[in-house]
Amino acid sequence: MIIFDKDNSPFEQFKNSSELLNFFQENGGKIGQLFDLQEVENLLKRPVAKVTTIECNQFHDSNNILILGDAAHAVSPSLGQGCNSALEDVMIIDELLDKYQDNWDLVMPAFTEKRVPDAEALQQLSNYTVPRKKSLIFEYFLRLRISRLLNQWFPKNFYRPIFELVTETTLSYQEILQLHQGWINKVKQSQ
Repeated sequence: MIIFDKDNSPFEQFKNSSELLNFFQENGGKIGQLFDLQEVENLLKRPVAKVTTIECNQFHDSNNILILGDAAHAVSPSLGQGCNSALEDVMIIDELLDKYQDNWDLVMPAFTEKRVPDAEALQQLSNYTVPRKKSLIFEYFLRLRISRLLNQWFPKNFYRPIFELVTETTLSYQEILQLHQGWINKVKQSQ
């Protein structure tokens, strides 16, 4: 997957498929060496897809309809949390079914109440963890390196990077957003 600004396709700078192939082979490391001319031509023929974000303030309708996963909270693939958050939805539904003894009239509103704030937090984390402005890219990687190092030495005082928290902990997306709200706000304001 190649992600870029919707108004700025990086492929437009190349005059033909051969130039793009050379670019991938020179700059793509081992992966770039796997490309051949036919694959590059196929890539150029594909339409540019848009990243869609789904925002819902309710994930149920009475006790008849319940949406989960991407239907309820599709987000940018930048954090790789689409499938994880959908599986978490299923886990939470299961917990609520146990808690409310399979009473869907109670389960559905409880699911909405529990998951909407996490979905909103996941959207912010997905959209604003990695900055798009060049001026923040250096700071982003510096923060990433320093936070990993400081977390090893002082785990109670310095939090792990967002990518690690969403994949290697049981913290909710809301809790992760709270820990990194300052950075998320900085990236959001830069766009």
